[in-house]
Amino acid sequence: MSNGWGDGERSGRFATLLGLGGGAVAVAALLLAGTTGAPYLDWDGVNGWVIVFAAGLFAALVSVPFGIEVRLRERYEDRDRRWEISMLAWAAIAVVVLLVAVAAGFDTGTLAGAASLLAAIEAAMVIGTIGAWLLSS
Repeated sequence: MSNGWGDGERSGRFATLLGLGGGAVAVAALLLAGTTGAPYLDWDGVNGWVIVFAAGLFAALVSVPFGIEVRLRERYEDRDRRWEISMLAWAAIAVVVLLVAVAAGFDTGTLAGAASLLAAIEAAMVIGTIGAWLLSS
């Protein structure tokens, strides 16, 4: 399906690949950070793989609304309605990521703590983006 808005199928495949690729990079980076060892995110230094984890997670989070919008094309003809639903679903996913990150704790001396701090920051950025979108409407 293609139209004047650029809603071709290629955009949907790209969003899916970005989400899956970002998630895979994030998981692989956490494994590599664990094998590299401390310091993870500390005054003494930063483990480079933790930064790669943050980039992969951010790519996965950013791709979410685009992937959802593609899945909604057959259900909703109205483009604005699809994007509203996509953005709200994106917010729900970001809230879940934020809650899991807060529950895990933010001890940056450990890999789990460093990863949860970065995940919380990225989820908060998504929530802030959606909040700005809601306020601007």
